[in-house]
Amino acid sequence: MLAGLLLMLAVLTGCASRQGCVEPVGASGLTPESVGALGQGEGAAVTWGGVIAATRNLPRETEIETIGYRLDRCGKPTTSGQPIGRFIVRQSGFLEPSDYRAGRRITVTGRIADVRDGQVGEASYRFPVLDDAVVRLWPDEVPEDQGGWTPRLMPYLGIGFGSGGFGGIGGGIGLGF
Repeated sequence: MLAGLLLMLAVLTGCASRQGCVEPVGASGLTPESVGALGQGEGAAVTWGGVIAATRNLPRETEIETIGYRLDRCGKPTTSGQPIGRFIVRQSGFLEPSDYRAGRRITVTGRIADVRDGQVGEASYRFPVLDDAVVRLWPDEVPEDQGGWTPRLMPYLGIGFGSGGFGGIGGGIGLGF
């Protein structure tokens, strides 16, 4: 019975930890770099992610230029490794540039519409373009430094003993949050 309970707990924990994840679809072997270099892959479904480099609002659409990175097991871009190429996401209508600002992480699922010549600084670059894809904008990262204060999620109990200066001793119990 205990083994069954532990198995059920492990399954529920696994399901809960995948909540909010992006399930990759399509051709996992295609990267923005390989599609741009070979000019192949048009029409293929892909899930790519990365960090926004620039957002451009045009008269009828918005383009999000993205520096691609590999995805973790939850579909979130990992910026610890080397970039895997750049790509452009083309969305109909207006997207708020303050929401889709440089540095934000996104994961995109869609079909490769074409490969377009462009520039990165002064260098020529070939960008795979995804049209009207499903875009997941990840929340901003919380900075590690909280000014020396660490929020506590659970109360704690403290016990202390000491001497009272004139031959006395004392003690105390404290409950903190």
